[in-house]
Order: sequence, then C-alpha cells, then structure tokens
Amino acid sequence: MPNEKTNPIILAHGIAPFDRAKKLTALTNDSDDRFNYFRKIKSTLQEAGFSVSAPNVDFAAGVEKRAANLKAEVDAVLEKTGAPKVHIIAHSMGGLDARWMIAKLGGQEKVSTLTTIGTPHNGSPLADFAVGGSRIGSKIVDAFLAIGIDLTGFYDLTTDASTARNRILEPIEIENGVTYRTWGGRAGFWSTFAPLKMGHLLLKQTYNEPENDGLVPLASALWKEEYNAGVLPWDHFNQTGWWHPDRLAKGDTDRKTFENSVRTFYLDIANQLSNQQG
Repeated sequence: MPNEKTNPIILAHGIAPFDRAKKLTALTNDSDDRFNYFRKIKSTLQEAGFSVSAPNVDFAAGVEKRAANLKAEVDAVLEKTGAPKVHIIAHSMGGLDARWMIAKLGGQEKVSTLTTIGTPHNGSPLADFAVGGSRIGSKIVDAFLAIGIDLTGFYDLTTDASTARNRILEPIEIENGVTYRTWGGRAGFWSTFAPLKMGHLLLKQTYNEPENDGLVPLASALWKEEYNAGVLPWDHFNQTGWWHPDRLAKGDTDRKTFENSVRTFYLDIANQLSNQQG
C-alpha cells in the first residue's frame, strides 16, 4: 500500500558516491544509514512516516545509462508500493539523471516532482578543466573505459555537454507536468571542505564564479529563476548531511546541531511534497 502521507520519495545520488567504497559499503544498510551518501536522511524521513528509497545507480557512467538505472528503480518502487507516482530528491548529478529519465524515458508519467540540490544543470567549469579537450583527465577517463570501468559521466558534467542536453530537455520539461524545484549551495572558501577548496578557488578566481559550493556554481545549480527554491549556506559535501572540521571556520562547532539542520531541511522538503501528490 502507498504511504498515506505522500507518494514515495526517491533519493538520487551524484557521481562517484563515496559510500560505494568497500569498507563503507559494509557499514551501509537499510537499518543504519550513518555512513550512507545521504547521511541519516532516509531514516529521518522514514521515522516521520514517509516511504523512502535510496537506490544505487551506476558509479560514474553517463547520464543516459544512469537515467536508465534510475528508471528501473522508480518502476520497482511503484510496483512495490502501488503508488501512482514518486517524488525525487536528487543531489548533484542525480538531478541530471532524473531529468533525462523524466523527459526521455517516460518518467513524466511516474514522477510528480523533482527537487534538485547542488545539481550542475548548466555544467561546471571544473569538469571543463578536468576532462575538457586533451587534458590529462580525459586520458584517465578513457584509460579506465578501456579496462571496463565507465567514468564517462564526467564528460556529461561539462558546460558544453550540459548546454546540448538542456537544448534537448527543456522544451519537453516545459510541458510535461512535472514540478521542478532547485536548490543551490554557497559556501565561503575557509568553511568549504578541504578537498573542495581548490575547486572553490578555481571557480572563483579562474572562472569568475565566486558563489559556489566547491564544485558547482550557484547559478548552474539554480538553473532557472522559476524553479529556484533557495540558496543553502553549505558546500557540496554538506548538502547530503555530512559535517566536516572546516565548518569550524563558520562557527559550526556543534556537529550534531549542524547535521540536524540538514535533516530538518530534507524533512521540510518532504512535508511540502505531501501537498503535491500530482
């Protein structure tokens, strides 16, 4: 039976999810999501009475392949719950997967709303920097592909690929009846997670994108004004419920308080979705 509070919610992860690492995978399960990509988000929503799924799609393949994976998960959830549609809350590349699935794989009949958080709808100059042209990053991606490890999703995050994809999807999205909402992140350099600091600096200094979350420019995440739901004071890592010591620069000395604020944010989204069954 479908949950009475809302249609089922699917949490769609981004590219190269860190919780797929072998040691962390052993710690992630349905009953304990402390080490999941979406840290304690699923359990928080379930405790509030929502039906939630956090499926895995291909680690780093292109949007079209990951979208097909996501479609299979949506179909499975609908069959299991008997619900007419799902809501998708997506982080990072997960939002691109969901958009393709909705517009090109018949998902408009199965998805009521898509909420994206930190999704590079217009791409990220960091992807251009990493794999654009003949850069070493592109050679690495091709080398992994040659041995059967698909990392071509990084190409789909470039600004050129995103412009081409938007040209295909946007005319469909205008009329497909799905409600779109976008959230972007804006973090200061010193409060950005250490591994993302170089990305933050490159976006600010080289690409003139001072408002960013360490990976995605704010303007790219917010995409269109009519879809803009708001700006979060969190970097790309924070957006899925994870605290890190660099938050101390912003005065977030209480890890628990910070993590609870992120979970409350997701809970607020879920409560809003309960009024948009579609």
